[in-house]
Amino acid sequence: MGSGNWYRFDKKQTVGQSLPLNIGSFRGRLFDGSAGTFTWTRYGGWESSIGYRVTARRGESPMITLHYRRNDAENIEVPIRLQSTPGQFGGRRWWFTCPLMVAGVPCQRRVGKLYLPTGARYYGCRHCHRLTYRSCQESHQRERMLARVNGVECHLSSYLADQSQRQRG
Repeated sequence: MGSGNWYRFDKKQTVGQSLPLNIGSFRGRLFDGSAGTFTWTRYGGWESSIGYRVTARRGESPMITLHYRRNDAENIEVPIRLQSTPGQFGGRRWWFTCPLMVAGVPCQRRVGKLYLPTGARYYGCRHCHRLTYRSCQESHQRERMLARVNGVECHLSSYLADQSQRQRG
């Protein structure tokens, strides 16, 4: 308390600190029975992987079931519904439907990416996980720094003016 650095502990996690899953990674894989694994190599060689299985029934949108281990102890399996919109030049564009519930209400937001932040159990959209972008945090840091510099310049010019008057007087 009182250190002036309280904002550092209340920062949101960024999308860059999370494991992302992009719908574009499934291009050409959204057919019944498709399965595979995505692997990420993170800081210091740490690896993380997630498996998936696609279920597609005639007349229904495909569903992707994600399966992964959390903390090397808990097996997690999450079905993710997909939505589609018409493509600009024909065809369809696919989207994830966020599977998370916030305050007891299903999100069901249509998104192109899902994230698994540090400490989270399930993949979800950045809104549900309250994620931000690093550039947003850096932007505000620059603003705070400039405000401090301007404040120091203001105090310095006042101090120098006072010193000049004292020397004359």
